Amino acid sequence: MKKLVFILSIILLTACSSDQPMKPTTPTNTAHLMKFHIDSQNYDYFQSLFSEGREDIISEDAFESFGELSTSGANFKNYELLTFDSGEMLLIEFKPQLDNEEDSRL
Repeated sequence: MKKLVFILSIILLTACSSDQPMKPTTPTNTAHLMKFHIDSQNYDYFQSLFSEGREDIISEDAFESFGELSTSGANFKNYELLTFDSGEMLLIEFKPQLDNEEDSRL
């Protein structure tokens, strides 16, 4: 039984590990990459995460000050801004449903 648990653990660890670097394919991935580049003080890579035409929105001085704010832990949240034709806006915060939480709509 111990051998089986050990083998399953090795398979699980191997399956979960990836040699592929994280890519900015989602807002969450992009936020994680921004924090990583702030912590490693890599301004050029940080700038590359902005959309075309927005690359220089953060000055190098401002970027360096982000490093002073950064801590080892961070909380990542997703928001969406709805703008209505009337000009009114609604900011929505998305919270992922945890595995141990029930869907309250049921």
